[in-house]
Amino acid sequence: MIKKVRQTVMDYQYSIHETLAGRYRIEEILRNGSYGIIYLCWNLESNQRCVVKQMRKSKKKENEENYKQETAILQMLDHPGIPKLIETFSYQNKQFFSMEFIEGENLEDTLFASKQKYSESECLVMAKKLTAITCYIHEKGVIHGDIRIPNVLLNRGELYLIDFGLAHNLHTDNHAKEHQEQLIQEDFYDIGDFLLFLLYSPYEAETKKNRSWTEELTLNPKTTNILKRLLQINQPYHRCEDILADMEEAITILSATDHK
Repeated sequence: MIKKVRQTVMDYQYSIHETLAGRYRIEEILRNGSYGIIYLCWNLESNQRCVVKQMRKSKKKENEENYKQETAILQMLDHPGIPKLIETFSYQNKQFFSMEFIEGENLEDTLFASKQKYSESECLVMAKKLTAITCYIHEKGVIHGDIRIPNVLLNRGELYLIDFGLAHNLHTDNHAKEHQEQLIQEDFYDIGDFLLFLLYSPYEAETKKNRSWTEELTLNPKTTNILKRLLQINQPYHRCEDILADMEEAITILSATDHK
């Protein structure tokens, strides 16, 4: 009980219409997570929407490192599929940072709330876009570590990867550097999981029996092989470029089949 009261006091959640640091007026609380509170704000200086993340003071020890890590990573990334860091700042003895606001709906809502269905070819196109973003961050020495459908936004055919709160910077994280290959494989596995979620969007179960995805989904052999390699059932991928090449080949094969 005392711990909960302490957390409530230390992790004060600001209200809609309050202004942070004299320039960020809160429009909506987007997420109240275990390590931070995320607000949709109006930047009174630039007259634009942005996202502001407040770090939890109750998790001071972990969050000091997380704050440095996440902001340093966002600072070094410059890609149209990743929100840009605007600034870091302190307000009322709390740590914040602001980021570019990406318009769109996260894929979790698209799949489960909107019940959107995607063809195999459409799934591969989206997975290829996500892989291209992953290739870029890996080249920069960054491992995302949390590529999941809630962290992928869609807007007018474009795809965005957000939330670098669990990311690793291989330039500064020696522990991550030692396990670099394993962390890369985890990002690849997450891409496979992402692709599998998409491929299940039109699926309607005909039986209550528990079956594997290889039994439930009817896929082109090339798509099946990509999934098996991403999910480490077959020989895993070691290079992003190989994933992109295989996805492009599968998209070409399906496109030719669709136009017959």
